[in-house]
Amino acid sequence: MTQSAVSRHIKNLETHYGLRLFNRLTREIELTEAGQRLFRTVEKSFNAIEAASRELAPREVKRSLVVSILPTLASTWLMPRLAKFTQLHQNVEVRLHTSIAPVSFERDGIDIAIRVGKPPAQRRRKGAPRVDLVMTVEWKGVANDRLFADVLVPVCRPALLGKRATVDALALQRLPLIHTDSRAHAWEDWFGTQGVTYRPGARDLHFGHFFMSVRAALDGRGVALVPDVVVEDQLASGDLVIASPVRVASAGDYYAIYRRERADEPAIAAFRAWIAAESAPVLVAQGLAD
Repeated sequence: MTQSAVSRHIKNLETHYGLRLFNRLTREIELTEAGQRLFRTVEKSFNAIEAASRELAPREVKRSLVVSILPTLASTWLMPRLAKFTQLHQNVEVRLHTSIAPVSFERDGIDIAIRVGKPPAQRRRKGAPRVDLVMTVEWKGVANDRLFADVLVPVCRPALLGKRATVDALALQRLPLIHTDSRAHAWEDWFGTQGVTYRPGARDLHFGHFFMSVRAALDGRGVALVPDVVVEDQLASGDLVIASPVRVASAGDYYAIYRRERADEPAIAAFRAWIAAESAPVLVAQGLAD
């Protein structure tokens, strides 16, 4: 709908109720108390209609599942595995939405999201590297399934270490370090766990996302500090090596998050069960399985 059409509908709605439903601000609008009451009621009604429609739909009808996921995790971890889910659930069409932004299920039409961070009930690991990303704009009514830990490892081309298999934190700081802007404090916090004060180097590089940092490391441009799950293949092939044996779990974990009221819908429940099974070997490799 056009902006003018939306404005007209808002005006007609307020005329119908004889109430102001929106506060007009300089660059946006927000719901009044009356508008919030109406929204909550309408939302519940639409959700009930949607749930009934899904239950009544013939089994052969293809269901669409919109999954929002961090860009690097999508390309390196989820997409190589996704064919298995599609094969098991041929009536579910998965649509990927890649973003590091906080999830808004209502605004963005997301069914399930994969984010890294700390849900409200989880205690922060003392002294662990910070995770600057926000998982969702609103936790009310949102449930989560823990997938695996966010374990940061420093990786580089073998040639960068010369004849050394690994180096300690002090020697590592003398090498060019590759920073990822979405984790601006990662190197500083990682060195802090080793009792070493981080000092920026003249040869340090900065990139926007982990996949860019991994690419730079593959090109031999320095040492990248990245989650272990995004470099599984490169480490297995020997294209990258772990520059320092210290593996540090950050203050957050990877979670599948979704609206609690939709947790048992067939497509969402199937994806939750499948991704939990795919995540189990990662937890084993991280030494965190029960």
